[in-house]
Amino acid sequence: MAARRLLLVSLVSALGGSGGVARADGGKAPVPALVGATAVATLTAPSGFVDDVVASDEGRLAYVVADASTVAQLHVLTLATKAELTVDLAAVTLHPTALTLLGARAFVVGTGEDGQQVAALVELEAKGKKPAGAVVYKLGPATDITVITRDGKPRVVVHKATPTKDGTRHEVELDAIDTGRRFAAGRPYEVDSSGKAAALDFRVNHWADGYARAMGLKAGEWTKQSDMKGPDTEATYDLVAGKLTERTPITDLFEQRRRYQALADAGGQLDFLRMAWDNSGLQVWHAGKPRAITLDQALTDYDPKSLTGTVLPDGSAWIALKVDPVNAEAVARKKADPEYLDFFFVTPDGKATRKVRIAALGLRHRFGVAGDKLWVLERNNGFERGGRSLTLYKPE
Repeated sequence: MAARRLLLVSLVSALGGSGGVARADGGKAPVPALVGATAVATLTAPSGFVDDVVASDEGRLAYVVADASTVAQLHVLTLATKAELTVDLAAVTLHPTALTLLGARAFVVGTGEDGQQVAALVELEAKGKKPAGAVVYKLGPATDITVITRDGKPRVVVHKATPTKDGTRHEVELDAIDTGRRFAAGRPYEVDSSGKAAALDFRVNHWADGYARAMGLKAGEWTKQSDMKGPDTEATYDLVAGKLTERTPITDLFEQRRRYQALADAGGQLDFLRMAWDNSGLQVWHAGKPRAITLDQALTDYDPKSLTGTVLPDGSAWIALKVDPVNAEAVARKKADPEYLDFFFVTPDGKATRKVRIAALGLRHRFGVAGDKLWVLERNNGFERGGRSLTLYKPE
């Protein structure tokens, strides 16, 4: 392994670095900085940094400029006119983590000084006696505050987790996002250190909808007719409704265990991207179920650790992978590949087509989807929060 690593380093050095292709004079052939897209706008922070949280709706892009200590400003850019609103969020949070645009208002979730989550609905423009940035209502502090879709409408789940003697007590409430009015509050739900709720004989494997739903295994029940215990089933417990809402038989125990392990590792998400079990390919997960992704490029050209992406409501997705400049084929032909960040659109059936390439020599990125456009945040080196610039791209 050490010898191979030395070989790769030597190859890059001989080629003049990993960002281009060697020429006879020792220089580099020009590498296009952008392929398959047009840059619509590039946004920078005159001071501080562009934070990680970005949101959009039809025609607008929202982002935050912060300095991690005293400043957190929400910027809302109207793409057609380039008009931009600026709202001070310091009264709500100095570390926003989620944004949702709601017409003339924005719902902001962030981290408070004590590490708990806080949220507020704020005015984007002056309205009567209310200045821009005026708070309509606040929520929290709480362990988690999450915007979800329930009954076809956006709702806010406020989740509080409290340690108990041998486990955790979970409490949730469901609020209207436009008014903050409480719709429902479930009864406290307690689990032991292994995630088991003894009263239900139900063990939680993973959570969804901001801890409004617990998913796991329901122990089989004894029946008088058979005088035996039935098999365990997959089940969902709705903390708002206070009851089990789904029961599904387990037909393939091996598959179920692998799937549940992936869902347990997903941090409360049912829609995500990951490598396959044996690292032979990529998977897009939608509604808690995996589907294989078929790339129109060789997966071996990329660094698998660079995989990021966004799964859309219909099960399609955008993914990004960074080219490994000294991948196996590059080593074999003794010519390093340009270091690109490639973006693929994945159809609901798993077919992935490369749409955009961005030159990414030595750079780290975070990206997301804004309607029919992609936004890409160029991250700062050595600082995990935010980045130096935010660029909006229109794929061709």
